[in-house]
Amino acid sequence: MNLRAATALRLFALSAFFAANPPFLSSASSTPTLSAPATLVHDDIEWPAFLARHDLVWEQLPRQWNEGAFAGNGNLGFMAYATLADNRFDFHLARADVTDHRKAPDRATSLGVPGASVMWDFPRLDIGRMALRPAGKILDGRLRMDLWNAELTGVIPTDLGELRVRALTLRDRMVHVFEVVSTERTADGKPAPWRWEFLPGNPSSPRALTRPEDAKKQNYPPNPAPRLERIDGLDVCVQDLLAGGDHATAWSEIPAPGANAARASRLYVSTANEIPASDRSGPRAVADVRAAASESLDALLSAHRAWWQTYHRRAFLAVPDARLESFYWIQMYKLACALRPDGPALDVLGPFYRTTPWPGIWWNLNIQLSYWPVYAGNRLELGENYTALLDARFDELLASFRGRKTFGDFVWALHNYWWQLRFAGDWSAVTTRWTPKAKATLAAFGQQLEPRADGRLGLAPMGSPEYKGFAPFPDTTYNLALLRWLLSALIEADAHAGRAPDPDAGHWRDLQAKLIDYPADTATGLRIAANQALEESHRHYSHLLPLYPLYQLDPDAPADRELVLKSVRHWHQLQAGKALAGYSFTGGASLYASLGLGDDALGMLNTFLSGRIGISQLHANTFYTESGGKNPVIETPLSAASATMDLLLQSWRDKIRVFPAVPSAWREATFRDLRAQGGFLISAAREAGATAWVAITSEAGEPCVVRIADWTGPVEARGARDFTVEPLAPGDYRVDLRRGETVLLFPRDRAPATAVVRALPAAADSANPYGVKRGGELKSAQVWPEPPPASLSPARD
Repeated sequence: MNLRAATALRLFALSAFFAANPPFLSSASSTPTLSAPATLVHDDIEWPAFLARHDLVWEQLPRQWNEGAFAGNGNLGFMAYATLADNRFDFHLARADVTDHRKAPDRATSLGVPGASVMWDFPRLDIGRMALRPAGKILDGRLRMDLWNAELTGVIPTDLGELRVRALTLRDRMVHVFEVVSTERTADGKPAPWRWEFLPGNPSSPRALTRPEDAKKQNYPPNPAPRLERIDGLDVCVQDLLAGGDHATAWSEIPAPGANAARASRLYVSTANEIPASDRSGPRAVADVRAAASESLDALLSAHRAWWQTYHRRAFLAVPDARLESFYWIQMYKLACALRPDGPALDVLGPFYRTTPWPGIWWNLNIQLSYWPVYAGNRLELGENYTALLDARFDELLASFRGRKTFGDFVWALHNYWWQLRFAGDWSAVTTRWTPKAKATLAAFGQQLEPRADGRLGLAPMGSPEYKGFAPFPDTTYNLALLRWLLSALIEADAHAGRAPDPDAGHWRDLQAKLIDYPADTATGLRIAANQALEESHRHYSHLLPLYPLYQLDPDAPADRELVLKSVRHWHQLQAGKALAGYSFTGGASLYASLGLGDDALGMLNTFLSGRIGISQLHANTFYTESGGKNPVIETPLSAASATMDLLLQSWRDKIRVFPAVPSAWREATFRDLRAQGGFLISAAREAGATAWVAITSEAGEPCVVRIADWTGPVEARGARDFTVEPLAPGDYRVDLRRGETVLLFPRDRAPATAVVRALPAAADSANPYGVKRGGELKSAQVWPEPPPASLSPARD
């Protein structure tokens, strides 16, 4: 038997063994008890089994970041992959708030500081890798990312035995836990000495590593080399910064008790960031490691799993497309890996660092799309760090955008803030938190207004992302749409403020009435600007924002609908779409869904999932890159999850829309507790090609108008009292739903005995489509050239 065949046989045997025997030293796998289900809608979901069919499964070891396995807690995270050339398995560590802070020595970041650049002054910085070095040569391996428990498990066979691995980033602590059970033995039968090694990251801005010629022009001085210290008996890698302060990573390896193996241990790792302070990060990381290591693993796992299992059950979605359903649930997992209420706002990397020329927040689409699944997905707490960023840095950020051709990007950023509050149904917060920001933004936007000969108002030349390199054009559709939205939202907020009208309300209405129409062509639809048609393939849908996500054009109005439809089709067909990227397809899906064209929307999503996405790549771990696989951006896969929800639920122009764009092939679909604007939680089931029932819970008591397009006859309501269901138009109903109430709606001639939410049947061979499959590895290294990580000299106490 050759070595490859022997390895394959060993892997098969190991996978069978793990199926029958939990491979690790502690289980703590009990499922927290749920509260009793609502009386109107019942769950019949075997959650562990359901999510298990969406686990990422690697049939062979990932060999680079673009294939890696990932975990995170909203700030701390890792990407795991093998570096076979050096015979090691890396956990590439990250902490999302570890950035430089040049030009702001007294702050943790120079974001918003005049003249500071995300590329040179406050870029993300590489922490480094915790490398597992087996004694023998790595032969192959298998991994599984358990979504339900947010734990990575796997086996790494070597020519001396095998290493079984478990890894997780604790949700409630800034600590990773890595557990290894080794059966490696030397030729004379003695335990073989595998080991852990910390390989520090390059402390320079990643922009300097990917664009060294730019670094020379900038006279960019790198940060000092990292140093290894001993603090309270633990090894600590301290990274000082030229701007002051430091971040530090500490670790402690302890034997794992009770292991029936040659050797077993647990490694606890923490990265602390006390910037701008000096000499505090190391002690903090040590304290976090010691606190975690002093707890029983069962206790740590119980708290960790309880959080994740509660999170997963916050909402449910099932569709008759196994690949899309898996992709959706992996994005929900990724979303919580990347976000936490008290963490940093999500940049293009999240807690999954790699060298890239884009080492931070980008405002012209990336950060906005990253948060879209938070809203309809009923994960609003994960969006709180975004509004917290704008609360804390609003004046500085506004000043940094004021008068620039990219000013519209900041207005778009305010739209996410608006959605966060509107999906919560919180008009009070709109009044106190959003409206003052919107008024200040409008005042700055006013500098761009220009009168036209007919008395109407247009816009001075501004950019339309990313057309012709953000070249400025007059009367850009992108910026006109954002200004229109800002005015309409201010007017709407004022109407719900519960006080006398704002003194400026008349001015807002006057501006709204005087704004010029969107520039458009009869044949091809919306233009980029008054003097610029869409005449070359263009990945960004900036000129289509009037429909989605702003809904300043109304898909229910025939003229608007025709305009947008021809615009979307022209955008994708122009020059055979040669410049399109992944988000061109996720955005296209949401645009088509807004028009009620579910088959077209699903076609966009399927094209995205197939990986036939022009200048970009979607990888087996569901991460997405551009520029030959070298530059990751996290928002595009997340926006695919949002687009999936758009097929099932939309809420705009004061109307909840249930199954508004369900594809014709989907005869079954169900969801529970997706969120609609106005503070509504919506559940619904589609059975045998028709909407069977819809349940609505009102958290805020706002007027409830719902569209269920395939209902044309009488509708009944069931709940704690008699409800009035008033037909408004075919498929449109007003329900007298009050705050805190739930109503179940159904056609009179098809009353359900009970409303039940269930997973849909799935073929066994459709499970676990993500993760690298046998022979499916990337055929080239998709990385920027940089010096290999260097070992640290041993420290002394």
